[in-house]
Amino acid sequence: MEASTPLWVPIVVAAVGVSGTVAAAWLTQRASKKREDERWRREREVDEIRWQRQRADRLRELRIKLYVDMAEYSQNFEATLDAVTDELGNTKSKGPDDLIHHEKLTAQVKLLAPKAVRDAWYQLRRSEEDLRWELYEGDPNHTPQGSPYLDADSPFIIGIQRDLAELQFNLRAAMADPDLAE
Repeated sequence: MEASTPLWVPIVVAAVGVSGTVAAAWLTQRASKKREDERWRREREVDEIRWQRQRADRLRELRIKLYVDMAEYSQNFEATLDAVTDELGNTKSKGPDDLIHHEKLTAQVKLLAPKAVRDAWYQLRRSEEDLRWELYEGDPNHTPQGSPYLDADSPFIIGIQRDLAELQFNLRAAMADPDLAE
């Protein structure tokens, strides 16, 4: 009596073995892909956080530089105002000394400054233009040397000084927290 295994049994066993191997490889590949996707997602999140932090730091640096430039400009304007209100002509107006042009500052203010600083800057610029008009087109008094001057007690000059003080106050507040957007 001969015991023989039917032919289909080894074929089924071989097929199960091959399919098991293929299924194991597929499952391993799938799990590996999931792990890799998760790792890439975490790396992207970390990169995004780092980029946001770098952008915030850069914006902070730009704002601080803008505030310093505006403070220098306002100090120069204050010196000009002192010279314009000196009826004896003893006070000399400071020159630009590498100051950023007011138009460039205005553009930076539009982009970077919070609303309070922006509004104070625009008001000071209007006052500065009014001062220039008053000096060169209006009817100013003249010093003994012939330079135009305006009375320091005039409401016009007091208003300009108020605008200047407002800008300086807002700049100090903005410098205290340069990350404040509005």
